[in-house]
Amino acid sequence: MICTSCGNDVESINRFCPKCGAPVQPQSPPMYESPPPYSSPQTPMMGGPMAQPAKKSGCGKIILIVAIILLILGGGLAVAIYFGYHYAEKTLKSSEAYTAAVTALKGNDEVKDHLGEVKDTGFPLGTFSQNADGSGNAAFVMSVQGSKASGHYEVSLVRRNSVWRLEKGIVRTNSGQTINITDQRSDSEDANLNSNADTDTDINTNESVTSGKTVSGGVLNGKAISLPKPAYPPVAKQAKASGTVVVQVLVDEKGNVVSARAVSGNPLLNAASVAAARAAKFSPTKVNGKPVKVSGVIRYVFTAE
Repeated sequence: MICTSCGNDVESINRFCPKCGAPVQPQSPPMYESPPPYSSPQTPMMGGPMAQPAKKSGCGKIILIVAIILLILGGGLAVAIYFGYHYAEKTLKSSEAYTAAVTALKGNDEVKDHLGEVKDTGFPLGTFSQNADGSGNAAFVMSVQGSKASGHYEVSLVRRNSVWRLEKGIVRTNSGQTINITDQRSDSEDANLNSNADTDTDINTNESVTSGKTVSGGVLNGKAISLPKPAYPPVAKQAKASGTVVVQVLVDEKGNVVSARAVSGNPLLNAASVAAARAAKFSPTKVNGKPVKVSGVIRYVFTAE
């Protein structure tokens, strides 16, 4: 320290100057400025000041939302097409016209030889009309899948007196063969299908007939001694199914129905009609005094309730 009176150099432990005795004031240490806060070195920028971060655009979100909406709409449309297609296919395949066409197809021997057993048929494409007066027309094409081969079935049908009849049927196999399809009903059955005329139970003919021979009897409704009415199935009632079901039957020598199958009619009504036909009872038919079997049809008319 320096004495302010005489300028003598005084040690810091002394309170008075040893030379002049003047009191010595301790000097405050010099004040220093605080160093600036530490900061990491900045990387020098090349080509100008630092660029501002880019703002996120809203276009990406809009595109994503639109894509999700289109995906949902596309999925809904696909589901609607799928169920609509199967509903239309089910409706067409349950029609009387389709049943008559497929029955003729499956009963054709030439089809069995070339295609084998018919396993499935495709969607019937074409026209279909059915009028309240019992008339109608249908023409369609559908694929056919058999156990041996496959092909396409072209068919046209006409409806008279509420009964569908095959007019023309052609199967074209994938190997190039053509098969003509005809109605399974015999000409005699078809001629008598809408006839209500009764014939005598005892048929007179000069032909030598032995027991076991089968004769055609046409429509057998008026010849039955017992003809139970078919039950109206609940499913058919709910669907308001109606129309005429034609059941082909074989009656033995004792007048009992030994076989029955539906040849036309609404599929919802066929099973009940076949069951009723099997329970029918007829008087024995004789030719030259000998009992014979009779082949014919029974018609059942259903009216929607």
